[in-house]
Amino acid sequence: MSGIAAEREARLDRSSLEEVFNRYHQAWEDKDPDAISALHSVDSTYSLRAGEKRVHGRSALREHYKNLFDSYPGYRAEVARLLLGDGHWVLEWTMVIDLLDTDGTQFTARIDLVDVVDVDRDGLVTRKDVYVDGAQRAAAFGRAGVI
Repeated sequence: MSGIAAEREARLDRSSLEEVFNRYHQAWEDKDPDAISALHSVDSTYSLRAGEKRVHGRSALREHYKNLFDSYPGYRAEVARLLLGDGHWVLEWTMVIDLLDTDGTQFTARIDLVDVVDVDRDGLVTRKDVYVDGAQRAAAFGRAGVI
């Protein structure tokens, strides 16, 4: 192997992991930062892998998610594929948000993402890394004059 140590702690069984995912996904559908952050461990981390700093800790995550929903009130997610693994899931999805272009006309942006989410044996998210389609993100936010 490449010298990377794999974690070998006890993990959730597949049906328990799926239940955690369903609760987590519903909290996102409800746009509820309290419910989302409650499903994270106290020392959980989140990173949007697009050059942004990693967010550390449940309270910081709550604030981060609240800001996201405040910034994009029409935020919605379209799930494409869910893969459940040993103590983690991988989710392919599309973020759909309404933005205003530089002349003030509203448009709907669609940005593909992939989440890699680690879950501990207590069913809490310990790490969430989100990988974004950079070209789609740049096009959407460029059109909106945000970047």
